[in-house]
Amino acid sequence: MLLAAACSLTLALAACGDDATDSGTTGATTTITIGFVGALTGSLAPSGQVALVGLQAGAEYVQAKYPGTKIEIKQKDTKGEPTAAVAATRELVQDKVSAIWFTTEAFPPVQDFLNTAKVPGATAGGIGAVLNDVGDSKRYKYAFSTGAGTSGDTSVEPLLSYAASAGDTVAMLDDSSAFGTSQSERTLSIAKNKFPNVKIVKESFPSTATDVTAQLTKLKDSGAKSLIVWSYGAPLVATMNSLGKLGWNPQMSGVLGIGDPSVSELIPAGMKATLAAGPIAKTFVSSTEGAAPSGMAAEFVKLYLKAKNKDTFNALDAVGAMSFDWALLVVQASQQAKSTDPDAIKKALVSQGTYEGANGKYVFGPDKRIGLDADQLGVFVPAKSCAKGMCVEASIGAK
Repeated sequence: MLLAAACSLTLALAACGDDATDSGTTGATTTITIGFVGALTGSLAPSGQVALVGLQAGAEYVQAKYPGTKIEIKQKDTKGEPTAAVAATRELVQDKVSAIWFTTEAFPPVQDFLNTAKVPGATAGGIGAVLNDVGDSKRYKYAFSTGAGTSGDTSVEPLLSYAASAGDTVAMLDDSSAFGTSQSERTLSIAKNKFPNVKIVKESFPSTATDVTAQLTKLKDSGAKSLIVWSYGAPLVATMNSLGKLGWNPQMSGVLGIGDPSVSELIPAGMKATLAAGPIAKTFVSSTEGAAPSGMAAEFVKLYLKAKNKDTFNALDAVGAMSFDWALLVVQASQQAKSTDPDAIKKALVSQGTYEGANGKYVFGPDKRIGLDADQLGVFVPAKSCAKGMCVEASIGAK
């Protein structure tokens, strides 16, 4: 453990003197099985499919970097139904997985089972709904997030700061999902403590709704000049369509998913220059349109585009970097632990070493389970292209 603490747990981990082969036999191969639980069909499928491809790209990267390491991915489609996540997780645990990646909606309901099975699970935004109970000193001990600002205070403050720069009345809309509700509650709490002069006017809508003009009309009538939207997938599409119908062009800020072409194409003309989305890892933003990433981010973009069989990148594709990084982190922790046992991997992850991924450098701890800090995050302009892998950075004003 002292040696592990002295080594930086980057992908150069082999320099610490261990490559985690099966039994020390020359040429032996270590197989690490990582599960995937989430929406691959249904209304939330676009994000789930991106996450699965990111995980697969991470497996390809690891296997090229470490010829003695093989990653096997076992996937379970929940069709976006949170109630299906526990059964899927149980099946994967029976298959002896070392770790699991979950899409946002699948993560909260599995926490008690992960505790019992002692298997680490990671997500992007899904940790937000349970964050107050996550950590070794708390209820949920096996929860992690590689999300670039998708949960916690760091996911709210940049968007709230941007909204507050337009005026002291800020409109907020959520889709009543676990993610949307938890992010709204966190926004209200942060505004009270850090933006005491800002008044937030809030509306919600069912995640199954296809039209939210009634809620948006109430927010518009409040006099707010800015809007924060906590929604993704089909509900976000409904929101953008409704803004177009209403003809309201507030200074909007919202989630990374606005970078999905199916959503960004719906941004009203009057909002294209002022709508900001994120947060996103700074490894994927630039002040120059058309820039390309470097380092690990460049490796991710290359492998991800290859796996998707396409030539251009968009902001939603950056979601794949979160699951890509989970594959890398699990391998690095396995090497530190000299084991593929899931509980040993979890203990290595929380040992406060530094792990490297496409999104930047991660540091977890016993009660620190979102590995990226705010100084590694930015926001971007979804109406502008990210074709080569770098999105255009948005300017955030603080009130």
